[in-house]
Amino acid sequence: MQPESHDSIPEIALEWHRSDRSALATVVETWGSAPRPTGSQLAIRSDGTIAGSVSGGCVEGAVIAEAVDSLASETPSLLEFGVSDDDAFAVGLACGGRIRVLIEPVGEGSGLRPQLLEDLVVLRKARKPTALLVNVTTWERRIADGNDPLADAISARMAADRSGFEGDWFVGVHNPPLRMIVVGGVHIAQPLLAMARLAGYDAVLVDPRGAFASPERFPGERIVDEWPDEAI
Repeated sequence: MQPESHDSIPEIALEWHRSDRSALATVVETWGSAPRPTGSQLAIRSDGTIAGSVSGGCVEGAVIAEAVDSLASETPSLLEFGVSDDDAFAVGLACGGRIRVLIEPVGEGSGLRPQLLEDLVVLRKARKPTALLVNVTTWERRIADGNDPLADAISARMAADRSGFEGDWFVGVHNPPLRMIVVGGVHIAQPLLAMARLAGYDAVLVDPRGAFASPERFPGERIVDEWPDEAI
């Protein structure tokens, strides 16, 4: 697996499910101050290991505990966290706000089916814009296609790159990340690639000079050993 980024959480959850058990937590609504936007995700393994973030650390502890319980019951849940302006700094928020978090165990019961998660990961790997829908009343799920009953609303959300609710359906938008091309395997490119990936970019290094753009200097990064005009 490539180094973790905030855009690789479904992939991490699927890998953890294959070797152990896992759950996905997703920010589905925000009001006021929210450290992470709607659609942000956190993967939780059954032993409490996590990847990603739903609140920048403010409520992760409670989300992890609920996720472990959801794995035992094989039942999804919706959590809501909120603080007043006076109490906000005590929990790490810039000011008062609320977030609503959906927790879905990967597996049987009413959780997220592994095959559906795998289908999503395949589409993401192919850089195909897609949306995963979940009905928070019935726990029905589907990956959107052109004939989806909510096609117009989904299309608008895809264009705006904004996850959110359409009635009882939460539309999780999965657009391919913006690609960042870094030309030249110089020393400042090493932290730049790591920072770009953590910020959600699909970063790639372009440099035909093997002494500069080597796997030893850029472990886990995608390297294109062509001249920039050819690579771009």
